[in-house]
Amino acid sequence: MDFNTASARSVFRLTWISVAAFLCSCTVQSSISNRYLTAEKLWTEKNYAAAVTEFDRIVKENPNSTIGLQALWRASMTRTLFLNQQEVALQGFETFLERASSSELAPEAQKEIGDIYFNKLNQYSKAIDVYQRMVDSKKFSPDDEATFLFRIARAHFLAGRLKKAIEIEESFPVKYPKSPLNKKVSLELANSWYALGDADKLAYPKALKLYEDLSKVTQGKDSALFLDARFGQAATLEELDRLEDAYEIFRSIESTYPAPNVVKIRMLRLEERMNKKRK
Repeated sequence: MDFNTASARSVFRLTWISVAAFLCSCTVQSSISNRYLTAEKLWTEKNYAAAVTEFDRIVKENPNSTIGLQALWRASMTRTLFLNQQEVALQGFETFLERASSSELAPEAQKEIGDIYFNKLNQYSKAIDVYQRMVDSKKFSPDDEATFLFRIARAHFLAGRLKKAIEIEESFPVKYPKSPLNKKVSLELANSWYALGDADKLAYPKALKLYEDLSKVTQGKDSALFLDARFGQAATLEELDRLEDAYEIFRSIESTYPAPNVVKIRMLRLEERMNKKRK
């Protein structure tokens, strides 16, 4: 589960507890509290669209009140997690930050904005801006900062800015030497050099070395990373025209790789190339 989604679900529970306490503390239950309880009941019944409609009505009538801000948060979270209304959810989180910048939920809202740009809308330049501001703010834990930097590098890669991605990925273990993401960053760095390919004469040799090193440290410990590293190693050997070596590695992971048909296709292509070379 993505770290944003996990934290979001946790915050869902915490905010509901705090609002429930607020509602129960009222001497006379108002129409606004009744509406909030109705929205929560609809949400619990998984009638998310109807719940959001009720939350929106609360926000419209009480935009800056405690319950209005909680409703805005709930509506925005529901839209991004369950209704795929990413643009509207984004606007909701931005409005929440404008109205409740000192709230304990403000950092979570920032994370959600970054996640929407990065994962949901694929707007990588905007995602980079959001994550960089969070890194620069020094208000987040080292683990969070490392995750933001990882995503910044990934966003540059996906936007085709490979050399920038490489620059960040190479600096990552220096900045966060104890981060559990370091092996993933090594894989991403290898992928970046591989993607750079013929644009740099050292790209494939560097990618190959990174894939080889990663496969050694993950063998028997992290099967997913090991298989990705071995696949990358074989693909790079193919680009370097070391066809037999590439074929042997692909054959070694054919039965365990999560997309075996992809491996089979690569092996068939290699067989054709090797047969042509033998003629």
